[in-house]
Amino acid sequence: MRRRLLPSLNALGAFEATARHGSVVQASEELNLSQSAVSRLVRQVEEALDVPLFARVKQRLILTEAGRAYAKAVRSTFADLEGKTFRAMSYGRAEGSLSLGVFSTFATKWLIPRLPAFMSLRPKVMISCFVRPTPFDFEADPLDAAIHYGTPAWPNAVAEPLFGEVLIPVCSPRLVNAHSIRKAKDLLSFTLLHEVTRPLAWRNWFAGHNIEVAGALQGPRFDQFGMVAAAAMAGLGVGLLPAFLVRQEIDEKTLAVPLPDTMPGEHMYHLVYPTRSSGMAAFEEFKKWIILEASKEN
Repeated sequence: MRRRLLPSLNALGAFEATARHGSVVQASEELNLSQSAVSRLVRQVEEALDVPLFARVKQRLILTEAGRAYAKAVRSTFADLEGKTFRAMSYGRAEGSLSLGVFSTFATKWLIPRLPAFMSLRPKVMISCFVRPTPFDFEADPLDAAIHYGTPAWPNAVAEPLFGEVLIPVCSPRLVNAHSIRKAKDLLSFTLLHEVTRPLAWRNWFAGHNIEVAGALQGPRFDQFGMVAAAAMAGLGVGLLPAFLVRQEIDEKTLAVPLPDTMPGEHMYHLVYPTRSSGMAAFEEFKKWIILEASKEN
């Protein structure tokens, strides 16, 4: 649709407020406009759509079916635009700032605990983190870089390998104390906890121990590794997690490792960045630091 066919934002705002209040008077008070101005803007929306959006009954405004549908769409669009506006405002572009896309659990369990060390070395660099669980277009999303796990197939971007991962089974210490777990096959007696982006992880783990599993492996699914870890701690079952993400919980004995058997992950973590970030002082300092930190995991 050509944008000239769309009503103006002012007109859409007047329509949405009038639809929400069911009153031109209240809409005019909210928008700090005269009642005649609000009425005129609402008419502009109806004329642009060539559809009546309100039924005017005895000085009352009642939304038509088209009006209700359009008001819901406009409200949703405004909310989406507001959220994207706030997000854009949060991207620092001051000298020494860096906006980084991350996985939530990776950020909270690995990156953020290490950032104080980076800040002590580079106190003038300000890093902001934003959750990006899947690859995105750097041209459409104004981030300076991202941490990504998987194949580094990003268009118009550079991918620096960081480190791989080792997967280990973990569960509540109560489960280990209450049951005898001596070999990999014993875990099939328990509820298996799955991370949704790794649907074959448990199957591959059992295959690595020469155990064939018929059918799909059952068990609760969770969006993030942090949720899998929490479920395991709560005694809901056994999770298969990257060892580096649960070191603290294992050390603190809130999670236990029922078997020492491990399995390498299929991919690696990468620092991915658009070519425009090359040469940025803040980014180059961060890249040098995180590659050094990552080398300690290999």
